[in-house]
Order: sequence, then C-alpha cells, then structure tokens
Amino acid sequence: MQKTYAFAILAPVPEEHLLSGLETITAQLDADDLPPNHVPKVAFGSMDFEVFGAAEKLRSGQAVEVLIYASHAKGDQPLNPQVTWRGLYVGSVGSRRGRYPGKAMYRPKSTATDSPTWAVFWEVQGLEPLKMPLSIGSLRGKDKKTNYQARFLPEGPVLIAFP
Repeated sequence: MQKTYAFAILAPVPEEHLLSGLETITAQLDADDLPPNHVPKVAFGSMDFEVFGAAEKLRSGQAVEVLIYASHAKGDQPLNPQVTWRGLYVGSVGSRRGRYPGKAMYRPKSTATDSPTWAVFWEVQGLEPLKMPLSIGSLRGKDKKTNYQARFLPEGPVLIAFP
C-alpha cells in the first residue's frame, strides 16, 4: 500500500494498549491459519469519527503515517509531551453497538475491559516504538501556520502536517 505525504495523524493511545498491541501483532505473525501474505494490524477505538472520516476522504486509499502519544504512561512523563510510537493508518470501520465489528484478533487484549462505547475503530499496521522520541511541539495541525505549543497534549486524534 502506498503512503501519502499530504498529511499525518497525531493520536493519543493508552500505553497499555500500545504494549498489548505489539502482542496482538506477534500473535497474528505466529498464527497458522492466516495466509502467508497477511499483514498484521491492530484496531484502536475512538469517538472521533469526524477526524477519521476526514482522513478517509483525504487519503485516497493510501496509508497515512500515525504518530502516537502514549497516554496514561507509567513512570515520569517529560515536561514537554513527546510522540513515542508510530504506525500506518490503513482505514477505519464504524462500530457495531460500540464494539469492533472485525475479528477479535485485531484488538489488543488490554482492551477487553473497555466499555462498548466506541463510534469508530481505526486500524494500524507496522505499530512500533520510535527509536528517538519526537516533541509534539515540533508538529503542527494540518493547514495551520504555527506548531503546537510545547506542552500541548492531544486529547483525541488530530490531522497534522506531515512531519
């Protein structure tokens, strides 16, 4: 799948779901019943269907770089928030009564206790921690002229200029 450089997505995801997401990918890689060309993915829930609707229109079937802020992280957080994970957004699906309509193997196990309240699920391939954290203050919203404030914390997914 081709990747677009027209924009990217900045999204907060609880750290426990990111770590569990890596296990989700490993389980798919180890599964015997998936085709050999299967590309593992992870589905995260969100109420921000407008953001993902806009992303769907803009991406024209291409993958979109996702920069992820690990929210609810254990340990000391830097004074200026940082992106510490990345992945490729490959699409979204509407929920079915708040739950993921696809196969359960795409959801991190840590989300099993989530309340069924999501409007949309966004799917990511290539989820991985960044080797070097990226300051959120070095990013800017799509079609904006200035970067985010140094201490900006994303409370939901936002479309950003490709970094």
